[in-house]
Amino acid sequence: MATHRPQDTRFAPDFEFHAALEVLEASEALTARRRSITPATLARRLKPLTLAQIERGLAQVQDWRQQILTRDLLLHRGQLVVLNARLRAQRRQLDEDQLYLDQMLRDTDALLKNTLSTPGSEEPPRSGVSEQWSLQ
Repeated sequence: MATHRPQDTRFAPDFEFHAALEVLEASEALTARRRSITPATLARRLKPLTLAQIERGLAQVQDWRQQILTRDLLLHRGQLVVLNARLRAQRRQLDEDQLYLDQMLRDTDALLKNTLSTPGSEEPPRSGVSEQWSLQ
């Protein structure tokens, strides 16, 4: 037997929280660009959210900013977001550096492999590598 659940116009608390965080981040981005923060301007940045969800998120953000404890948490969160972005950028740079170094190691190993001498030979075989690759 199927049960019928009444339609609830409210959303799950987890969804409301994430929607409020999206509104917070979008409003901070608009503030940084010195643009006005209205539900309509936020709606352009937050396409998946409805205007009602944006309005509820904006009300939650304003409530957070009015309370001393949550205002401090918002400031701290903003600092964490900046640090996280810096860390991700550094990690991307390190990954690029790692790829470059790995390729350089492979190339160097290939050059060394081509210069292996066989036991009993006086001179290593010519690898065909030009003098520009010789160590200085």
